[in-house]
Amino acid sequence: MKMQKHWYLGFLGLIGIYKVSAVLDFFQGFGQWWELLNLLWFIWFLYFIPEGKKAKIESGQK
Repeated sequence: MKMQKHWYLGFLGLIGIYKVSAVLDFFQGFGQWWELLNLLWFIWFLYFIPEGKKAKIESGQK
């Protein structure tokens, strides 16, 4: 397994932890639609997922 090229960007997903309360407020009926955009911070955690062998083959690496 090999980490993705920009693995350090996964740390940006930690910002999403601070935004969880705003997202929960929306689902409880107190928040606005804009607060759902805070869920996008969690997408950055995907950079922590290591690359598999299939991804290496497709990119042409050995």
